[in-house]
Amino acid sequence: MIKKSRVIKNKGLLIIDNSKGFTILEIMVALVLIAVVIVSIVELSSANLRNLASSNDQIDALIYANTKMREILDSEKLEDKAWNETDDNGYSYEITIVENLKERTDSLAVKMEEITLVTSWITGNKKKQIVLKTAKTVSKSDALKSMDNSKKLNP
Repeated sequence: MIKKSRVIKNKGLLIIDNSKGFTILEIMVALVLIAVVIVSIVELSSANLRNLASSNDQIDALIYANTKMREILDSEKLEDKAWNETDDNGYSYEITIVENLKERTDSLAVKMEEITLVTSWITGNKKKQIVLKTAKTVSKSDALKSMDNSKKLNP
């Protein structure tokens, strides 16, 4: 800020002029600083909105994956197999059921099944996926009955 004091003689009178003001350079620097701050705030806000949209996609995928995992766990017959499914919402599922810890459950009346569910979806031009894993104990007699029934239906 410039502070100028000058003395002006006008018709025999002394006039003191105290002019206070900003130079054009000071105004330009202030405007640049304000613009940088505003642009930074806008960029942070847009990055937060992108992250929020991405997290919404992941939450939706987790809800669908959890629903699919519940369907698998609630089914009465679990046998070692792998298959793929696609739903109407654009999610594809890769499901794998494998007997786990076989050597430790040989002498028991149950077997341990490991269920892996890979849920995939496309957002924009990126393919994303979530993997859920769990285990379930199944009675060996129930497993044998379900295998016998499936053999009878598909000889």
